[in-house]
Amino acid sequence: MPLIKTDPALVTPPPSFIGLQSYTEAQADKFFGRDKEIDTLTKLVESNTLTIVFGKSGTGKTSLLNAGVFPKLRKDYCLPFRIRLEFRDESPDLVTQIKHVLRREIDTYGFTVEAYPGTETLWEYFHREALWNTITPILVFDQFEEMFTLAKKNERFGIKEQEMFWEELADLIENSIPGKLSDQFLNNKEAVGYNYRKQKAKIVFAFREEFLPEFESITSKIPSIKFSRFRLLPMNGNQAYDVITKTWKADINESEARQIVSFFAFEADNESYDLLTVEPSLLSQVCSFIDKERISEGNKKVSAELLKKYPKDTILRTIYEEAIEESRQAIIPLAAASPPEPGNPVKEFIEEKMITSEGYRTKYHLGEKETAIRPGLEVLISKYLIREDDNKVELTHDILAPIVKTDREKRRKEAAISIERKKARRKAFIILLAAVLTGIGFWAYASYQRNQAIEERDTALNELNQAIKKNADLQTAILLAEEKLNSGGANTTKRRIGDTDTASVATIPEEEPGDSLELASLRRSYGVIASQLHTRKERLNSMEEEMQQLLAQMNQAGSNFEESKARSGAEHLALRKRVTADSLSIISLKRELTALTIRFNNLHDLYESLMTTKYPPPPNIDTNFNLKLNLYYTGKKNTRIKAPGNLSIYLIPDIINNKKIIRQAKLFEIRCDLPALKKAQNFQIANYHNGKYGFAGLPAGKYFVKICDYYGGYYSFTKNAEGVQEIDWDAAPPIR
Repeated sequence: MPLIKTDPALVTPPPSFIGLQSYTEAQADKFFGRDKEIDTLTKLVESNTLTIVFGKSGTGKTSLLNAGVFPKLRKDYCLPFRIRLEFRDESPDLVTQIKHVLRREIDTYGFTVEAYPGTETLWEYFHREALWNTITPILVFDQFEEMFTLAKKNERFGIKEQEMFWEELADLIENSIPGKLSDQFLNNKEAVGYNYRKQKAKIVFAFREEFLPEFESITSKIPSIKFSRFRLLPMNGNQAYDVITKTWKADINESEARQIVSFFAFEADNESYDLLTVEPSLLSQVCSFIDKERISEGNKKVSAELLKKYPKDTILRTIYEEAIEESRQAIIPLAAASPPEPGNPVKEFIEEKMITSEGYRTKYHLGEKETAIRPGLEVLISKYLIREDDNKVELTHDILAPIVKTDREKRRKEAAISIERKKARRKAFIILLAAVLTGIGFWAYASYQRNQAIEERDTALNELNQAIKKNADLQTAILLAEEKLNSGGANTTKRRIGDTDTASVATIPEEEPGDSLELASLRRSYGVIASQLHTRKERLNSMEEEMQQLLAQMNQAGSNFEESKARSGAEHLALRKRVTADSLSIISLKRELTALTIRFNNLHDLYESLMTTKYPPPPNIDTNFNLKLNLYYTGKKNTRIKAPGNLSIYLIPDIINNKKIIRQAKLFEIRCDLPALKKAQNFQIANYHNGKYGFAGLPAGKYFVKICDYYGGYYSFTKNAEGVQEIDWDAAPPIR
């Protein structure tokens, strides 16, 4: 069967940088920039029984030992055993853990031994086993600061357990015969089958430098702790250049390598490489970012065009924002029933406490009030963006300070704008309230005047009725006047405008989920005008009926006999004035009614036209959603009110090419720049189905959602890898 050859151009090359991982001994050929440190530390270990290696977090102590020192020690007939103690409930005791590592490594490298370490002490085992006559064992305790942190959190590894551990190591380091063997060898004069005077094993402790004082308390047991010490410092610019050029080799030239090294200069000047401080962890993250972009774009070399596309600010900003988002997720309660409030307390803490007002990094002592954000700070510590030293935290490098300062100024500016908006809204409310109270006062005064007029009218009528009762002779004349009034009123009653046939008026349409913004707005205007038209008609009918009653009262008063004329003259004049005023009101209402009728008919025609031509029924949409949004807002008494189905909702993938569009969209909560949103790469617009907004075929990843129309707001979230994801969001109330 012929072999299938793979086109080398189609094979994705492996990444050159490993990011935040520590280098292993197998990757020694890829570990660069620490030649001087490797030689110095190797000589210290070979020359001393005990060597202490310390340095700040992120300086690369583990990588230096694994990929730098261990290979050189093996060439000099030394066998390093890397030991990281465990402090879990199910973990064996500390000395037993050491013996397990010894047995595993002996088998891994295929050495032949007479016996594995058993119940005897470590001192006894290393002096008894013949293998250690030709090979020097080196016990390397990596990340040994956990002896002073994790061990204190577990009662299993208390004082008694630690005393046994230090006793064994003290005998081994100082080459002291264990107490339980002293009687056997010295007092009982038993023969010793091995050379117990010769030092057999070496010890290396590696830990963060802030725990160096903890070792001072052990010097009484192990005096050698005071002597052989090695402090690992951050890299300088020359070492960083060495790492970049030797790792990428032919895939980068001198100019691009120096451009990357310049990323780590705090000020934009030609700072000397010898004076430049470069955190290895941060260098690794920056180079890993560039390496991934180089591979994803199919480039073989780190070109000037690639660095121009991904400049310093973009790379550092991306690394910082991804870590900040992880820190925010770390402090969100897992049982939260609703999305968390916007903002990141960890980010605000960094902006306010870890840089000065001028924008320089500074240390801050953590207290009890920072307990809630501690998980978020741990994330940033693990990403080597901040460092903790004796309960004090600081940024790991000066180049992060400008990013933090920029975010702080932006947040403060937005907060100031929000405060001014609240003040403006409060001022507008006060003005509106004053206007309403003034209107209420005028209405109350007008109502009082009207009530006074009604009382005067009622008094006049009462006096008129009393006069009628006293003069029985007026009954016949009154009856005749009433008959005449009834017959005349029937002939002169005007036809009311409200009697027009309303059957032909179209039913006010209700909003539907598929409406566009223009059609939804037209529906609402259509309904408002129809309501106003109905109100005006009802008012006109009422005014005309009241006018007929006043005319009847006026005619009745005018038909009385001479003896009642003097009394009813004032009432007759008042009624005539009232009739005249009401007639003018009726004329004004009729004009309003005519204008509203014309506007109503025009809106109705426009609505019918849009429904039949410009806005046909929406086409079939893909309802196989794998992301569903339940939008609502909180009403009175904390009730959930479902959002309407005609909102415009844009979903934008949170990727590099969309970062600028997302930042612009976050500036204003309500305003939507639709042309800008539609320029986003791979954006989607939500469809509405069965009471939910949804997106179909959405892959896993980070996304930004912007809600437009009468509801506002934006959200950031992460889409799960599998299945259908459903999210409840409390949207902002409708804006009137």
